[in-house]
Amino acid sequence: SLIFRSDSNGEDLEGYAGAGLYDSVTTAVMTEEVVDYSSDRIVADAEYAREIMSKVAHVGAAIEAALGGAPQDIEGVVDASDNVTVVQTRPQM
Repeated sequence: SLIFRSDSNGEDLEGYAGAGLYDSVTTAVMTEEVVDYSSDRIVADAEYAREIMSKVAHVGAAIEAALGGAPQDIEGVVDASDNVTVVQTRPQM
């Protein structure tokens, strides 16, 4: 299991910290492991990183435009074939 998040409290409504994952609890036995992403293509290849970020930015802009231009908190993934899949969007607070 891998559970992580960015600055979750920076985007939440006052008095409602932890929107999204709220209480993150894994059912698997926890182990610590050092992970090194430095050789991953998204890190090692600047041109590729620009291409992926451009795709992500275009998807985000399209979603915001479809929702009347309102800023969105968008969550998604980029798969091994470089497809961008959105799993959730909500108004940015």
